[in-house]
Amino acid sequence: MKKYSYFILLLAISVITASCNKDEGLGGSSTLEGYVYNVIHKDDNFSFSIDTIPAVKEDVFLRFGHEGYFGDDVETDHTGMYRFNYLRKGNYSVYALSQYADDRQEAVIKEVHVGSGVNKVEDIYIHTGKAYGTAMVKGSVKALYYDKGRKVDEGPAIEKRVFINHYGEETHFDDVRVGDQGVFIFQKLLPGKYEIWVTTEDPETEKLTSVKQLIEIDEWGKIYELPKIFTVIITV
Repeated sequence: MKKYSYFILLLAISVITASCNKDEGLGGSSTLEGYVYNVIHKDDNFSFSIDTIPAVKEDVFLRFGHEGYFGDDVETDHTGMYRFNYLRKGNYSVYALSQYADDRQEAVIKEVHVGSGVNKVEDIYIHTGKAYGTAMVKGSVKALYYDKGRKVDEGPAIEKRVFINHYGEETHFDDVRVGDQGVFIFQKLLPGKYEIWVTTEDPETEKLTSVKQLIEIDEWGKIYELPKIFTVIITV
């Protein structure tokens, strides 16, 4: 009997404490809902165009108070909608996560005040895709064609290989071929300093040497153009 009375007392204290608690959290009758959209940055995309679709089965997180602690998480439905139920009135933060090409994540946060009934959150746009958070470098290569030490032609260096390495490193990590207009593009580059180079031939000995340009990337989602046209000699 004493144990039963003690349990009733603890329950009563818990109920009173909850009813007197005016801070943000669970235990109320309000609802918070909104939508998450996924902005997809496609791979092999030379114009940085994007697709925006509902973020299906995306985790959405709730924080009690704008600077408070983690409170709950739910998953969006097939329309990108999410809902948090049984909230007390107060200030909350809702967020979902963008993911960069290097797998870093960044919270997209919306702050909202919850009153009575159903409360709406401003749409959340997260960003994903292999091209998100990266940049491109564009350049061109001109070829001078030599035969037995004499120039015979010139034009775009079609199919010429162009290499790229991190500044200070000897080994290249990628290469592309020059297109039919003499243009090449390196994609999905993270911020940093890079060395871009091609090989050229000595018209007399056909010995290969490299011609290099340096470029520093410090801005996401931008197409950088090399300041100079590569000019190479190709013996035929």
